[in-house]
Amino acid sequence: MNIYIIKASAAGAFKDYKQFMGAPPQSIYALAAATPDWVEVDLVDETSQGAADLAVTADLIAIFMSTPDAYRGYQLADEYRRQGKTVIFGGLHASFMPDEVLEHSDAVIIGEAEPIWPELLNDFTKGQLKARYQGKQLSDLSALRAFPHEYMDLTPYDGLGSVVVSRGCKFKCSYCTVHRFFEGMRNRPVGQVVDEIRKSGLEYIELHADNLIADREYAFELFEALKPLNIKWLAEATINIAEHDDLLEAAANSGLFYLLSGLETPSRAALKAAGKGFIKIDKSKEYIRKLHEHNIAVDSAMLFGFDEHSTDIFEETLAFVEDIELDVCHSVIITPYPGTTFYQQLENEQRLLTKDWALYDGTHAVFQPKQMTPQELEEGQAWFHEKYNSLGRSLKRSFVKARNIEWINSSYF
Repeated sequence: MNIYIIKASAAGAFKDYKQFMGAPPQSIYALAAATPDWVEVDLVDETSQGAADLAVTADLIAIFMSTPDAYRGYQLADEYRRQGKTVIFGGLHASFMPDEVLEHSDAVIIGEAEPIWPELLNDFTKGQLKARYQGKQLSDLSALRAFPHEYMDLTPYDGLGSVVVSRGCKFKCSYCTVHRFFEGMRNRPVGQVVDEIRKSGLEYIELHADNLIADREYAFELFEALKPLNIKWLAEATINIAEHDDLLEAAANSGLFYLLSGLETPSRAALKAAGKGFIKIDKSKEYIRKLHEHNIAVDSAMLFGFDEHSTDIFEETLAFVEDIELDVCHSVIITPYPGTTFYQQLENEQRLLTKDWALYDGTHAVFQPKQMTPQELEEGQAWFHEKYNSLGRSLKRSFVKARNIEWINSSYF
Protein backbone atom coordinates (compact mmCIF):
# COMPACT_ATOMS: atom_id res chain seq x y z
CA MET A 1 0.00 0.00 0.00
CA ASN A 2 1.30 3.45 -0.95
CA ILE A 3 0.42 6.79 0.62
CA TYR A 4 1.36 10.21 -0.72
CA ILE A 5 1.29 12.92 1.97
CA ILE A 6 1.21 16.56 0.84
CA LYS A 7 1.59 19.89 2.61
CA ALA A 8 -0.20 22.08 0.08
CA SER A 9 1.11 25.59 -0.40
CA ALA A 10 -0.08 28.38 -2.69
CA ALA A 11 2.24 31.05 -4.08
CA GLY A 12 2.04 34.36 -2.24
CA ALA A 13 2.97 36.28 0.89
CA PHE A 14 1.99 33.47 3.26
CA LYS A 15 4.25 31.01 1.44
CA ASP A 16 7.11 33.51 1.49
CA TYR A 17 6.74 33.82 5.27
CA LYS A 18 6.71 30.03 5.75
CA GLN A 19 9.78 29.64 3.56
CA PHE A 20 11.61 32.18 5.70
CA MET A 21 10.76 30.25 8.86
CA GLY A 22 12.03 27.17 7.05
CA ALA A 23 11.27 24.25 9.38
CA PRO A 24 9.85 20.86 8.34
CA PRO A 25 6.06 20.99 8.91
CA GLN A 26 4.88 18.89 11.83
CA SER A 27 1.64 17.84 10.11
CA ILE A 28 3.01 15.70 7.31
CA TYR A 29 6.05 14.35 9.13
CA ALA A 30 4.01 13.42 12.20
CA LEU A 31 1.59 11.49 9.97
CA ALA A 32 4.48 9.76 8.22
CA ALA A 33 5.97 8.82 11.60
CA ALA A 34 2.63 7.38 12.76
CA THR A 35 2.18 5.27 9.63
CA PRO A 36 2.75 1.51 10.11
CA ASP A 37 5.88 -0.01 8.60
CA TRP A 38 3.88 -2.14 6.15
CA VAL A 39 2.75 1.05 4.38
CA GLU A 40 5.06 2.77 1.90
CA VAL A 41 5.10 6.55 2.35
CA ASP A 42 6.20 9.39 0.11
CA LEU A 43 5.66 13.03 0.99
CA VAL A 44 6.20 16.56 -0.23
CA ASP A 45 6.15 19.98 1.41
CA GLU A 46 5.13 22.36 -1.36
CA THR A 47 6.36 25.34 0.64
CA SER A 48 10.00 24.35 0.41
CA GLN A 49 10.32 21.25 -1.78
CA GLY A 50 8.40 22.11 -4.94
CA ALA A 51 5.01 21.16 -6.35
CA ALA A 52 3.28 17.87 -5.61
CA ASP A 53 3.56 15.15 -8.24
CA LEU A 54 0.23 14.92 -10.04
CA ALA A 55 1.28 11.66 -11.70
CA VAL A 56 2.28 9.92 -8.47
CA THR A 57 1.39 6.26 -8.04
CA ALA A 58 -0.37 6.00 -4.70
CA ASP A 59 -3.37 4.24 -3.23
CA LEU A 60 -4.21 7.08 -0.86
CA ILE A 61 -3.52 10.82 -0.96
CA ALA A 62 -3.41 12.77 2.33
CA ILE A 63 -3.44 16.57 2.07
CA PHE A 64 -2.76 19.10 4.83
CA MET A 65 -2.97 22.85 4.37
CA SER A 66 -3.35 26.15 6.19
CA THR A 67 -6.31 28.40 5.42
CA PRO A 68 -4.50 30.60 2.82
CA ASP A 69 -3.52 27.39 1.00
CA ALA A 70 -7.01 25.83 0.97
CA TYR A 71 -7.72 26.43 -2.71
CA ARG A 72 -4.38 24.90 -3.67
CA GLY A 73 -5.30 21.87 -1.56
CA TYR A 74 -8.68 21.60 -3.28
CA GLN A 75 -7.07 21.94 -6.71
CA LEU A 76 -4.79 19.01 -5.94
CA ALA A 77 -7.58 16.93 -4.44
CA ASP A 78 -9.89 17.48 -7.40
CA GLU A 79 -7.19 16.38 -9.84
CA TYR A 80 -6.28 13.24 -7.88
CA ARG A 81 -9.93 12.29 -7.53
CA ARG A 82 -10.41 12.84 -11.27
CA GLN A 83 -7.72 10.19 -11.70
CA GLY A 84 -9.69 7.82 -9.46
CA LYS A 85 -7.49 8.18 -6.38
CA THR A 86 -8.83 8.37 -2.81
CA VAL A 87 -8.15 11.69 -1.08
CA ILE A 88 -8.33 12.61 2.60
CA PHE A 89 -7.72 15.93 4.33
CA GLY A 90 -6.31 16.68 7.76
CA GLY A 91 -4.88 19.56 9.76
CA LEU A 92 -6.13 22.93 10.94
CA HIS A 93 -8.33 24.18 8.11
CA ALA A 94 -9.83 20.75 7.50
CA SER A 95 -10.64 20.31 11.20
CA PHE A 96 -12.46 23.63 11.43
CA MET A 97 -14.13 23.44 8.00
CA PRO A 98 -14.91 19.71 7.54
CA ASP A 99 -18.04 20.18 5.43
CA GLU A 100 -16.14 22.36 3.00
CA VAL A 101 -13.22 19.98 2.54
CA LEU A 102 -15.55 17.00 2.08
CA GLU A 103 -16.74 18.64 -1.13
CA HIS A 104 -13.27 17.87 -2.47
CA SER A 105 -12.34 14.64 -0.70
CA ASP A 106 -13.42 11.20 0.40
CA ALA A 107 -12.71 11.68 4.11
CA VAL A 108 -11.54 14.22 6.65
CA ILE A 109 -9.54 13.86 9.86
CA ILE A 110 -10.79 16.25 12.53
CA GLY A 111 -8.22 17.07 15.21
CA GLU A 112 -4.95 15.25 15.85
CA ALA A 113 -4.37 12.49 13.35
CA GLU A 114 -2.36 9.91 15.33
CA PRO A 115 -5.18 8.50 17.51
CA ILE A 116 -7.46 7.89 14.52
CA TRP A 117 -4.92 7.07 11.80
CA PRO A 118 -4.81 3.25 12.36
CA GLU A 119 -8.61 3.04 12.17
CA LEU A 120 -8.70 5.07 8.96
CA LEU A 121 -6.04 2.91 7.31
CA ASN A 122 -7.84 -0.27 8.40
CA ASP A 123 -11.14 1.01 7.00
CA PHE A 124 -9.47 2.00 3.75
CA THR A 125 -7.91 -1.41 3.21
CA LYS A 126 -11.34 -2.99 3.77
CA GLY A 127 -13.04 -0.59 1.38
CA GLN A 128 -15.08 0.84 4.27
CA LEU A 129 -13.72 4.39 4.48
CA LYS A 130 -15.98 6.73 6.48
CA ALA A 131 -16.39 10.42 5.67
CA ARG A 132 -15.29 11.73 9.07
CA TYR A 133 -12.67 10.59 11.53
CA GLN A 134 -12.44 12.36 14.87
CA GLY A 135 -10.39 10.86 17.65
CA LYS A 136 -12.02 10.46 21.04
CA GLN A 137 -8.69 10.92 22.79
CA LEU A 138 -5.68 13.17 22.43
CA SER A 139 -2.37 12.00 21.07
CA ASP A 140 -0.22 10.37 23.73
CA LEU A 141 3.08 12.19 23.26
CA SER A 142 4.93 9.45 25.14
CA ALA A 143 3.85 7.06 22.38
CA LEU A 144 4.95 9.25 19.45
CA ARG A 145 7.25 7.64 16.95
CA ALA A 146 10.28 9.65 15.90
CA PHE A 147 10.17 11.65 12.70
CA PRO A 148 11.61 9.68 9.76
CA HIS A 149 14.89 11.60 9.86
CA GLU A 150 16.67 8.90 7.90
CA TYR A 151 14.97 9.91 4.66
CA MET A 152 14.17 13.57 5.34
CA ASP A 153 16.00 15.82 2.89
CA LEU A 154 16.73 18.94 4.92
CA THR A 155 18.41 20.82 2.09
CA PRO A 156 15.29 22.95 1.39
CA TYR A 157 15.28 23.90 5.09
CA ASP A 158 18.95 24.96 5.12
CA GLY A 159 19.76 21.92 7.24
CA LEU A 160 17.21 22.71 9.95
CA GLY A 161 15.59 19.60 11.42
CA SER A 162 12.60 19.38 13.76
CA VAL A 163 11.63 17.35 16.80
CA VAL A 164 8.27 17.43 18.60
CA VAL A 165 8.57 18.57 22.22
CA SER A 166 5.05 19.58 23.24
CA ARG A 167 1.61 20.40 21.90
CA GLY A 168 -0.93 22.96 23.01
CA CYS A 169 -0.78 26.20 24.94
CA LYS A 170 -2.20 27.29 28.27
CA PHE A 171 -3.03 30.74 26.92
CA LYS A 172 -6.22 31.54 24.98
CA CYS A 173 -5.28 34.29 22.53
CA SER A 174 -8.33 35.23 20.48
CA TYR A 175 -6.63 35.07 17.07
CA CYS A 176 -4.77 31.79 17.68
CA THR A 177 -5.84 28.34 16.48
CA VAL A 178 -3.52 26.38 18.79
CA HIS A 179 -5.72 26.18 21.89
CA ARG A 180 -8.75 25.40 19.72
CA PHE A 181 -7.01 22.54 17.90
CA PHE A 182 -4.91 21.03 20.69
CA GLU A 183 -6.96 20.51 23.82
CA GLY A 184 -4.90 21.31 26.90
CA MET A 185 -1.12 21.17 26.91
CA ARG A 186 1.03 18.07 26.83
CA ASN A 187 4.78 17.54 27.06
CA ARG A 188 6.71 14.72 25.48
CA PRO A 189 9.00 12.87 27.89
CA VAL A 190 12.39 14.58 27.93
CA GLY A 191 14.24 11.29 27.51
CA GLN A 192 12.40 10.58 24.26
CA VAL A 193 13.14 14.04 22.89
CA VAL A 194 16.84 13.69 23.66
CA ASP A 195 16.90 10.13 22.30
CA GLU A 196 15.42 11.23 18.98
CA ILE A 197 17.87 14.11 18.62
CA ARG A 198 20.84 11.89 19.44
CA LYS A 199 19.82 9.15 17.00
CA SER A 200 18.98 11.62 14.24
CA GLY A 201 22.45 13.14 14.23
CA LEU A 202 20.90 16.60 13.89
CA GLU A 203 22.95 19.55 15.06
CA TYR A 204 20.63 22.35 14.00
CA ILE A 205 17.07 21.84 15.25
CA GLU A 206 13.67 23.37 15.80
CA LEU A 207 12.26 22.17 19.10
CA HIS A 208 8.62 22.12 18.07
CA ALA A 209 6.44 23.54 20.82
CA ASP A 210 3.71 26.17 20.87
CA ASN A 211 5.22 27.71 24.00
CA LEU A 212 8.37 25.95 25.12
CA ILE A 213 8.55 27.53 28.57
CA ALA A 214 4.89 27.22 29.57
CA ASP A 215 5.90 24.46 32.00
CA ARG A 216 8.94 25.89 33.79
CA GLU A 217 9.94 22.65 35.53
CA TYR A 218 9.76 20.70 32.27
CA ALA A 219 11.76 23.38 30.44
CA PHE A 220 14.56 23.20 33.02
CA GLU A 221 14.68 19.41 32.76
CA LEU A 222 14.80 19.60 28.97
CA PHE A 223 17.54 22.23 28.85
CA GLU A 224 19.76 20.29 31.26
CA ALA A 225 19.32 17.14 29.17
CA LEU A 226 20.17 18.97 25.93
CA LYS A 227 23.49 20.40 27.16
CA PRO A 228 25.66 17.34 26.43
CA LEU A 229 24.34 17.10 22.85
CA ASN A 230 26.20 20.21 21.68
CA ILE A 231 23.40 21.32 19.34
CA LYS A 232 22.01 24.65 18.20
CA TRP A 233 18.27 25.01 18.51
CA LEU A 234 15.45 27.47 17.99
CA ALA A 235 11.94 27.45 19.42
CA GLU A 236 8.78 29.40 20.04
CA ALA A 237 8.29 30.85 23.51
CA THR A 238 7.12 34.04 25.17
CA ILE A 239 9.58 36.87 25.63
CA ASN A 240 9.00 36.36 29.35
CA ILE A 241 11.74 33.71 29.25
CA ALA A 242 14.10 36.64 29.93
CA GLU A 243 12.26 37.44 33.15
CA HIS A 244 13.97 34.45 34.77
CA ASP A 245 17.76 34.63 34.60
CA ASP A 246 18.23 30.99 35.58
CA LEU A 247 15.85 29.73 32.90
CA LEU A 248 17.38 31.95 30.23
CA GLU A 249 20.91 30.88 31.13
CA ALA A 250 19.90 27.21 31.05
CA ALA A 251 18.33 27.67 27.61
CA ALA A 252 21.38 29.50 26.25
CA ASN A 253 23.81 26.93 27.66
CA SER A 254 21.86 24.13 26.02
CA GLY A 255 22.05 25.71 22.56
CA LEU A 256 19.23 28.25 22.11
CA PHE A 257 20.29 30.76 19.47
CA TYR A 258 17.02 31.97 17.91
CA LEU A 259 13.74 32.73 19.69
CA LEU A 260 10.37 33.06 17.96
CA SER A 261 8.31 35.23 20.26
CA GLY A 262 4.87 36.76 19.78
CA LEU A 263 5.24 40.38 20.83
CA GLU A 264 2.53 41.26 18.26
CA THR A 265 1.98 44.97 19.00
CA PRO A 266 3.17 47.80 21.26
CA SER A 267 -0.47 48.42 22.21
CA ARG A 268 -1.10 47.10 25.73
CA ALA A 269 -4.84 47.60 25.26
CA ALA A 270 -4.82 45.42 22.13
CA LEU A 271 -2.81 42.69 23.83
CA LYS A 272 -5.12 42.66 26.84
CA ALA A 273 -8.26 42.52 24.68
CA ALA A 274 -6.82 39.62 22.67
CA GLY A 275 -6.07 37.61 25.81
CA LYS A 276 -2.35 38.29 25.65
CA GLY A 277 -2.02 40.68 28.55
CA PHE A 278 0.57 38.39 30.12
CA ILE A 279 3.15 39.82 27.72
CA LYS A 280 5.08 42.55 29.56
CA ILE A 281 5.44 44.72 26.49
CA ASP A 282 6.91 47.60 28.49
CA LYS A 283 9.80 45.34 29.46
CA SER A 284 10.45 43.95 25.98
CA LYS A 285 13.49 46.18 25.41
CA GLU A 286 15.06 44.97 28.65
CA TYR A 287 14.22 41.35 27.87
CA ILE A 288 15.63 41.53 24.34
CA ARG A 289 18.82 43.09 25.68
CA LYS A 290 19.19 40.14 28.07
CA LEU A 291 18.60 37.66 25.24
CA HIS A 292 21.23 39.44 23.17
CA GLU A 293 23.70 39.12 26.04
CA HIS A 294 23.40 35.38 25.50
CA ASN A 295 23.78 35.72 21.70
CA ILE A 296 20.12 34.83 21.12
CA ALA A 297 18.29 36.50 18.24
CA VAL A 298 14.64 37.50 18.62
CA ASP A 299 12.05 37.18 15.85
CA SER A 300 8.48 38.46 16.10
CA ALA A 301 5.63 39.45 13.83
CA MET A 302 3.91 42.78 14.34
CA LEU A 303 0.15 42.47 13.88
CA PHE A 304 -2.03 45.29 12.60
CA GLY A 305 -5.80 45.68 12.68
CA PHE A 306 -6.75 45.09 16.30
CA ASP A 307 -9.89 46.96 17.34
CA GLU A 308 -7.69 49.11 19.57
CA HIS A 309 -5.56 50.23 16.59
CA SER A 310 -6.00 53.55 14.82
CA THR A 311 -3.92 54.70 11.84
CA ASP A 312 -1.25 55.94 14.28
CA ILE A 313 -0.26 52.33 15.00
CA PHE A 314 1.99 51.92 11.96
CA GLU A 315 4.45 54.69 12.85
CA GLU A 316 4.20 53.77 16.53
CA THR A 317 5.11 50.16 15.77
CA LEU A 318 8.05 51.10 13.54
CA ALA A 319 9.49 53.27 16.29
CA PHE A 320 8.85 50.48 18.81
CA VAL A 321 10.68 47.71 16.92
CA GLU A 322 13.64 50.00 16.30
CA ASP A 323 13.80 51.06 19.93
CA ILE A 324 13.74 47.52 21.34
CA GLU A 325 16.24 46.34 18.65
CA LEU A 326 14.12 43.44 17.49
CA ASP A 327 16.29 41.34 15.17
CA VAL A 328 13.65 40.10 12.73
CA CYS A 329 10.16 41.51 12.24
CA HIS A 330 7.30 40.46 9.98
CA SER A 331 4.53 42.88 9.05
CA VAL A 332 1.16 41.10 9.21
CA ILE A 333 -2.51 42.09 9.15
CA ILE A 334 -4.22 40.14 11.90
CA THR A 335 -6.23 37.41 10.20
CA PRO A 336 -9.41 35.75 11.53
CA TYR A 337 -8.70 32.11 10.76
CA PRO A 338 -11.65 29.72 10.97
CA GLY A 339 -11.81 28.08 14.37
CA THR A 340 -10.55 31.09 16.31
CA THR A 341 -12.62 33.15 18.70
CA PHE A 342 -11.60 36.19 16.64
CA TYR A 343 -13.26 34.66 13.56
CA GLN A 344 -16.39 33.90 15.56
CA GLN A 345 -16.48 37.44 16.95
CA LEU A 346 -16.22 39.05 13.52
CA GLU A 347 -18.79 36.72 12.03
CA ASN A 348 -21.21 37.47 14.88
CA GLU A 349 -20.65 41.19 14.36
CA GLN A 350 -21.06 40.80 10.58
CA ARG A 351 -17.63 42.36 10.01
CA LEU A 352 -16.14 39.65 7.78
CA LEU A 353 -15.76 41.09 4.29
CA THR A 354 -14.91 37.87 2.47
CA LYS A 355 -14.37 34.16 2.88
CA ASP A 356 -12.02 33.98 -0.07
CA TRP A 357 -9.34 31.98 1.75
CA ALA A 358 -6.64 33.06 -0.71
CA LEU A 359 -6.92 36.54 0.82
CA TYR A 360 -6.32 35.24 4.37
CA ASP A 361 -2.57 35.61 3.89
CA GLY A 362 -1.76 38.42 6.32
CA THR A 363 -1.55 41.15 3.66
CA HIS A 364 -5.28 41.65 3.00
CA ALA A 365 -7.94 43.20 5.23
CA VAL A 366 -10.61 40.49 5.17
CA PHE A 367 -12.70 42.19 7.85
CA GLN A 368 -13.92 45.68 8.69
CA PRO A 369 -11.54 47.29 11.21
CA LYS A 370 -13.03 49.46 13.94
CA GLN A 371 -10.88 52.58 13.69
CA MET A 372 -9.79 52.67 10.06
CA THR A 373 -10.92 51.55 6.64
CA PRO A 374 -9.80 48.22 5.12
CA GLN A 375 -7.79 50.20 2.57
CA GLU A 376 -6.03 52.17 5.31
CA LEU A 377 -5.17 48.91 7.07
CA GLU A 378 -3.69 47.37 3.92
CA GLU A 379 -1.80 50.53 3.01
CA GLY A 380 -0.47 50.87 6.56
CA GLN A 381 0.78 47.28 6.64
CA ALA A 382 2.48 47.79 3.25
CA TRP A 383 4.00 51.09 4.45
CA PHE A 384 5.46 49.41 7.54
CA HIS A 385 6.87 46.56 5.42
CA GLU A 386 8.49 49.00 2.99
CA LYS A 387 9.95 51.24 5.69
CA TYR A 388 11.19 48.37 7.85
CA ASN A 389 12.89 46.68 4.89
CA SER A 390 14.35 49.84 3.36
CA LEU A 391 18.04 49.71 2.49
CA GLY A 392 19.05 52.19 5.17
CA ARG A 393 17.18 50.45 7.98
CA SER A 394 18.34 47.02 6.82
CA LEU A 395 21.99 48.10 6.85
CA LYS A 396 21.57 49.67 10.27
CA ARG A 397 20.03 46.46 11.63
CA SER A 398 22.94 44.44 10.24
CA PHE A 399 25.38 46.46 12.35
CA VAL A 400 23.09 46.35 15.38
CA LYS A 401 22.78 42.56 15.07
CA ALA A 402 26.52 42.19 14.73
CA ARG A 403 26.98 44.25 17.88
CA ASN A 404 24.26 42.47 19.84
CA ILE A 405 24.69 38.83 18.88
CA GLU A 406 28.05 38.65 17.05
CA TRP A 407 28.61 38.11 13.34
CA ILE A 408 28.48 34.33 13.63
CA ASN A 409 24.82 34.43 14.66
CA SER A 410 23.66 37.54 12.81
CA SER A 411 24.77 36.03 9.48
CA TYR A 412 21.97 33.45 9.76
CA PHE A 413 19.36 36.09 8.93
